[in-house]
Amino acid sequence: MKNQKFDKINDQINNDQDFTNLSNNIKTTNINILLNRVRQEKKIQSKNKIFLSLTIIAILFFTSIIVFTN
Repeated sequence: MKNQKFDKINDQINNDQDFTNLSNNIKTTNINILLNRVRQEKKIQSKNKIFLSLTIIAILFFTSIIVFTN
């Protein structure tokens, strides 16, 4: 009859070995790709802010024309 304690220990060792094998295979990304992505996101955000501010200014301008011409 086998001792169950040794089976549990062997299972834990196997799980730990599997985990270390998986952690060694981590994929990496080039830092330039990440920096370019950040730059593109900043450009998009700045364009969106400019567009939003221009639309608010235009709405205020047209409402002021409507209010003051009557």
